[in-house]
Amino acid sequence: MITEKPNVEFRRQLRSLFAVLRAIVRHSAKGDGSRSSDYAACLEGRIGALARVQYMLIRAPEDGIDLEEMVHGELLAQAAPASRYRAIGPDTRIGREAATPLALALHEMALNALLHGALGEPSGELEIRWDHEARDGQKRLRLLWEEQGAPIPRQPPTRKGFGLELIEKTLPYELDACTRVDWPERGARVEILLPAEGRTMFWRPGDRVHTP
Repeated sequence: MITEKPNVEFRRQLRSLFAVLRAIVRHSAKGDGSRSSDYAACLEGRIGALARVQYMLIRAPEDGIDLEEMVHGELLAQAAPASRYRAIGPDTRIGREAATPLALALHEMALNALLHGALGEPSGELEIRWDHEARDGQKRLRLLWEEQGAPIPRQPPTRKGFGLELIEKTLPYELDACTRVDWPERGARVEILLPAEGRTMFWRPGDRVHTP
């Protein structure tokens, strides 16, 4: 009980802080036109993703975050139709150093899939797969995000936004990840390789397959 009370109080304070940040964003966008409103909506969504990952870390800071919970949490937050996506992979926990940037990357991919990709089309589908591999004596987590059936043929964007910058630059810089983004005709394909060293990422044995 001695350790629980500060933890509960901290969660309450953190929840209050994020609520204030969201209110500031919404208030700042009022009366500034649709462009500012769109910007505020994007910013508020990213704040929400940060809040979700912090709440998960508070629950068990030394154990990291369950990857499956992280994936489904972001898709659920975007109201993604459960029948149109599935997540498959072994039990995997993400260390606290990798949790925030990876959660933000998943948020950006989920939002993009709904606004421009496969989840924006009734016949579109999304599959997220991850596995553990060893290559050149190094253990890694391989996460693959694949969309099929986007409403229009996808082309590489002419201007890289926050999501692509995060995947192609931030993850390699902060986590020593290897990333690749491809644009099949009707969807997006993102591959992320994370090293399982130190506190960056760790997993426990036992395969699990989950389809909503």
